[in-house]
Amino acid sequence: MTPLEPSAGGRVLSWPGCENVRDLGGLPTTDGGRVRWGALVRGDRPRSTAVPALRAHGVRLVADLRLAAECRADPGPAVPGRRHLPVLRDEDDVLEALDDTLPGIYRVILDRGARRFAAVLSAVAHAPAGGVLLHCHSGKDRTGLAVALALSLAGVSRQDIAADYAVTAVCLRLDDHLAALDDDAVRDRSLRLFAEVTADTMLAALTHLDGRHGGAEAYLLAGGLPPADLALIRARLVER
Repeated sequence: MTPLEPSAGGRVLSWPGCENVRDLGGLPTTDGGRVRWGALVRGDRPRSTAVPALRAHGVRLVADLRLAAECRADPGPAVPGRRHLPVLRDEDDVLEALDDTLPGIYRVILDRGARRFAAVLSAVAHAPAGGVLLHCHSGKDRTGLAVALALSLAGVSRQDIAADYAVTAVCLRLDDHLAALDDDAVRDRSLRLFAEVTADTMLAALTHLDGRHGGAEAYLLAGGLPPADLALIRARLVER
């Protein structure tokens, strides 16, 4: 499998004050449709300078997937339609403590987060007309899993979901993050985990989702997603 190029179809967006931004529009679905342009955007936490760009892009719901403590430390701009929808437990505030590898971390997040991810997808289903921005701190881990679940419901293939996830390795800059780390061992661990931002890592997460939880739909329904929201999400995200 060849990962999607960062500029493929114009999906990578350049927004001041927001990195790792991609419009998921144009991704094909297995039944012959495509993800609607402008319907679903992923990125890192938007700063105030990003607000004009996200509004111009038609974003009407900003789903913040970070923990409450992260939001207090870095609240970000007050934008209409912002909702706080954390996908981690408060006690899971250090991802590196969940497992030694990125696939392992993602398995733990999924196993513990069905109810919270279901709340995110329900918010997508009932968002105002326009686009939805999903973001966490860097738009890599929590955002990557939430986007994977949304695209799975839309009918995007596992290969294309994984290929989009892998684009993060090109779009995301680690300089500021690494500069804030004063421990060599912690810095080395961050670099090692970032090297695992590959299509294979997301494919492993999706394989775990299928094997342990019966796939994205069964997983989210078990987490409390109303069955009627499945059709709303598909209608919102997919054009035939």
